[in-house]
Amino acid sequence: MIEIDGSLGDGGGQLLRTALSLSCITGKPFRIRNIRKSRSKPGLMRQHLVSVQAAARIAAAQVDGDQLGSTELIFLPGAVTPGDYSFEIGTAGATSLVLQTLIPPLLLAGGASRLTLSGGTHVPFSPSWHYLAEVFAPALLRLGALIELSLDSCGFYPKGGGKVRCRILPCAAFSALTLQERGELLRVSGSSAVGNLPRSIAERQAYSALSRMESALGASVPLELPCSEAASFGQGTFIFIKGEYQHAVSGFTALGARGKPAEVVGAEAAEEFLAYHGTGMPVDPHLADQLVLYLALAKGPSVFATSRITSHLETNLAVTGYFLDLAYTISGKRDAPGTVTVVPQNLGGN
Repeated sequence: MIEIDGSLGDGGGQLLRTALSLSCITGKPFRIRNIRKSRSKPGLMRQHLVSVQAAARIAAAQVDGDQLGSTELIFLPGAVTPGDYSFEIGTAGATSLVLQTLIPPLLLAGGASRLTLSGGTHVPFSPSWHYLAEVFAPALLRLGALIELSLDSCGFYPKGGGKVRCRILPCAAFSALTLQERGELLRVSGSSAVGNLPRSIAERQAYSALSRMESALGASVPLELPCSEAASFGQGTFIFIKGEYQHAVSGFTALGARGKPAEVVGAEAAEEFLAYHGTGMPVDPHLADQLVLYLALAKGPSVFATSRITSHLETNLAVTGYFLDLAYTISGKRDAPGTVTVVPQNLGGN
């Protein structure tokens, strides 16, 4: 039984989700205490509980402590079974985070799977659906794994109600990654959208973002941020900016909120992109920690450079080391650019 202190590193829900994924893959049971201890509302929130229940369902796991607010959990996995699954978070909890819990074990399960999830698609503290589709999925393809994502409707905070689908094709093994140079910026694209709000808000978001990027990048780089009215259950807005380079793709999302001017939303996304662009590094800070699990299971050593070393990255490397025999190094300081090396030692398995 692997023992995990949930207050490790940043002490967030990602630690639990990574443990669930790796437990399903390796067949190793774990006990986690102090779940989200440092958060204002410690313990399992709805989206964390759904991640636990979903992982238990695909792996026929025995679970103790799977209740809202629980700060301790025991998870004993069985064999992962590919198939068609549907999960309803029931709030604006992030569908992307539940998906990222299930995708790794289902990729390695030996057959195709289809997932349908309802909940939040563009909500705080999680990758947006656009980020998953435009950045995360292409990154997986680079590692030899294919997932297909589709969006039926958007779900914003606080009502949620969005619906996403994911088709997961079987993958025998993940390829290693060497990514230290991104090359020239080829184009900037993305989307500015509203749900059940005036289209003019999306246009103001886009104009704010484009103005800042044009000023910083000049006229040599194509910039395109189309506006749209998204199907959604509640009201909300988002802007997604994607930077396409010769050897890398990055993505940044900003969300609207009541009382938050559209111009601020657009500026947030643009400034986050420009901060990344200014480092010259290929892997954005969100993707860096999301790659760790896959690279730890890859068929050889990997090395990548990221625009910012985050506590999420450090925590994911640490918890991955509980389940897999690997060596890793981080060259650089927290919240600054750096290089990560991941060397699998023994893949193990069920």
